[in-house]
Amino acid sequence: MAQLPMLTDEEAPPEARVLFDASRRMFGRVANAVRVAAASPKVMQPLFGTLLALCRAEITGVLDARSKALLILKTSMDNGCKY
Repeated sequence: MAQLPMLTDEEAPPEARVLFDASRRMFGRVANAVRVAAASPKVMQPLFGTLLALCRAEITGVLDARSKALLILKTSMDNGCKY
């Protein structure tokens, strides 16, 4: 059982909804980590900025976004995360 709630779109405060929309445009969905962090905008905004920097190929220039997403998924599975 989760200790922190995963906010739905309806429960999210306005500033979180902006990041939810940006997440959907960039990644096709809102990650669970972003939904949990949405309970605290002070936590969510830096987290989303980090996710953005890690996932965008034009920022890092090393791997494309699809390869990064596959690596994230594989790492999550190896660690027993329910991604």
